[in-house]
Amino acid sequence: MQNELAVHLSDSWSAILSTTTTLCSDQFENLSDYTRNASKQFLLAFLIYCTLCVSIYIATFKWKWPLFASDFDEPKRILIVTAHPDDECMFFGPTILNVVRNRKSLVYLMCLSTGANYGMGRTRKRELYDACDILGIEHGHIIIRNHSNLPDAQGARWPTELLSRMILDQIERYDIDTLVTFDKYGISRHINHCSIYYAIAYLSIEKNLPKDCKVYVLETINVLRKYSLIFEIPFSYLLSRRRFILSYADRNVLVSAMRKHKSQMVWFRYLYLTFSRYFIINTLQEMDLEDIELELAVDD
Repeated sequence: MQNELAVHLSDSWSAILSTTTTLCSDQFENLSDYTRNASKQFLLAFLIYCTLCVSIYIATFKWKWPLFASDFDEPKRILIVTAHPDDECMFFGPTILNVVRNRKSLVYLMCLSTGANYGMGRTRKRELYDACDILGIEHGHIIIRNHSNLPDAQGARWPTELLSRMILDQIERYDIDTLVTFDKYGISRHINHCSIYYAIAYLSIEKNLPKDCKVYVLETINVLRKYSLIFEIPFSYLLSRRRFILSYADRNVLVSAMRKHKSQMVWFRYLYLTFSRYFIINTLQEMDLEDIELELAVDD
């Protein structure tokens, strides 16, 4: 009797194991099929998207497709305000090269520090002039400031009133009608960058800017878009009204200008040169007084 029971239990257990194995095998095969199909669809969608991006990029220059035909509103004198030597290349290159080659405007660059964080102020100042030679900005149009209250330091918030006075002085001196700088996130969230935005916002709120002076800020985007190079183009087109894009040849010019900042060319800067969309695309927004007041209210 016991032997028969043992045999019966053994047979039952074997049947259960066999059934379970069969079910698991079927489920695994179904999962594998689903994964393969999903992977194929994802790869197809990715290839289509990449083809779209490359096609838009080529069409923009080869066939003069006006997709990126965006410019400032007939500016005569443009002032680009940066925090450190190399900012003009790392962030504002597409804007600078486009407006310089337009030849309808005078372009001025104001750098609010010499980047003397490691005692390299003189070197970095010379590198800035060398980079601007390639970008096409005249030496007489370069304004470099070196103030003890404006240290090159990630954690240093620059005094708003001091900054605003320094910037306004250049606006009035050169009769600037178009001002370009960082937005409130400063692209890399560097506090020195952000300080410039708040100084210019202060000028706007106090109504100290000339009435005919328009302010544009360079948009900060998320990390994925930031390092997508030309594959970020559709988002720039859909989400931004004002954009500047560089051809491959002009991108090489910008890279050459950046290489003049030899003291800053550490390994991660080479990665930035290779993948950053700021070496090929700039998108800007016009600063609006109502938007500034709302942003400041939200921040408070």
